[in-house]
Amino acid sequence: MQLLDSARASLGFAVLLAAGMLVIFLGVAGGDALSLLSFLLRALHILAAAVWVGLIVFVNFVQLEALRTADPEGREFMHKMIVPAVAFWFRHASTATVITGALLLVPIGYVLPTLAYGSSVYIPPARAVLLWSAVLAALAMWMFVHMYIWPSMQVVLGLRPGTSEAKARARARVASFARLNLILALPVLFAMVAVAHLY
Repeated sequence: MQLLDSARASLGFAVLLAAGMLVIFLGVAGGDALSLLSFLLRALHILAAAVWVGLIVFVNFVQLEALRTADPEGREFMHKMIVPAVAFWFRHASTATVITGALLLVPIGYVLPTLAYGSSVYIPPARAVLLWSAVLAALAMWMFVHMYIWPSMQVVLGLRPGTSEAKARARARVASFARLNLILALPVLFAMVAVAHLY
């Protein structure tokens, strides 16, 4: 079956199913533009974050361990076939998470509330502190990806010049910042869920 032969075809079909469910729901229950925008941004934010966190777990518990124990031929194969694809999705999922999260702050009233609601919105101080702490930690995670992990990966993969010593330092830096992403991922996830669902 062609639908199952391609990840892109499977994903496309999944998007169609989700869009169909949304259209049916809106047809039955209705909804206003602001709540629809908020829902779509939240759904995209959650999807991007799921990919990013999933890759953080994969990199830390699978990829780095496999690279550490692989022989030179196995490491070369992974650097050629697996690591570049993981790095691509890792970078872009982190950026999509940050962008959709920043945009989501407007319709839920944390940023520019008068734009969405015509007046200020009361946000309990504890919730605001939790949210903005998570935002800062998520931005740090994004910075780790783009300023430290990806430039170091480019050295490891030979996309930027580097001696064997430079490659060893780059591998250590990748591992360290991947661990920092892992350390921050759960608190950020907890805080974001708590802000949206704890009352």
